[in-house]
Amino acid sequence: MTLLKAGDHVLFMNNIYGPTLQLAAHMERFGIEYTVFDHEQARAVEEGIKENTRLIYLESPGTMKMKVVDIKHIADAAKKRGIYTMMDNTWATPLFQKPITLGVDIVIHSLTKYIGGHSDVVGGAVISSHALIKQLFFSGYQLFGSVLQADSAAMIIRGLRTLPLRMKQHQDNALQVISYLESRPEVKAVHHPATDKQNRVLIEQQLLGYAGLLSFELKDAGFEKVAAFINHLTLFRIGTSWGGYESLVNSPLKKGNHEQLKAQGFDLGMIRLSVGLEGADMQIKDLEKGFQAVTAY
Repeated sequence: MTLLKAGDHVLFMNNIYGPTLQLAAHMERFGIEYTVFDHEQARAVEEGIKENTRLIYLESPGTMKMKVVDIKHIADAAKKRGIYTMMDNTWATPLFQKPITLGVDIVIHSLTKYIGGHSDVVGGAVISSHALIKQLFFSGYQLFGSVLQADSAAMIIRGLRTLPLRMKQHQDNALQVISYLESRPEVKAVHHPATDKQNRVLIEQQLLGYAGLLSFELKDAGFEKVAAFINHLTLFRIGTSWGGYESLVNSPLKKGNHEQLKAQGFDLGMIRLSVGLEGADMQIKDLEKGFQAVTAY
């Protein structure tokens, strides 16, 4: 709302949070166009830039597949052409990744997730230079009436106080769950930066730690198999959000959206886990129930 006008183009890099792309589609009616480059194309960012590209928007790790892109390479390519870069850094938090040091102009966080940390607050944060924040404040913030309530701000401050301890526990639990998932014959793939051997050097350069959000793919899965797995879990509760103290499970698969998922590059057997703070032993024991339920399929 602040940086774009009719005739501008936005380039999205990597798998992007769904509602962000819904907003981009909504903005087309105002003459703002967009294209999406997936993870495999991210190094070729120059190919996606148009004469009217005004903003490059990225996530790393990306939504659902948790793929990592070369942030500095993208930021450098944008700076050479006078293009703004904006990045959603919610997955890694400010503790585990610092995009501004890699050249990104604007960083956003959903405070609802790890920073709030207790699944009881909705909020967001925008971090940038003084000059850009001044623009955003008067054009994209005040004019739209967005005001964070005082009690929500207090709960976010509370979350920040324990963020280092919680992120360490999320990481420790997630790595143990990943090891378990990789040992299961029913699992085709696990998606998390810790499992991405191809981009190991880049990941170690960019990430200072690992969050607890991951996904995996069940072999030969359809709706019934995915539903059976999820419905037999009791510790992992069904939820579309993530980043709180509790473990959550979700899947993009619904009855009737198979072709849409394939077009987006998502496997039909994909299941997302937000590994909470309960402890890896309890979480793995719960996942056992899901795998027992799918043996009949």
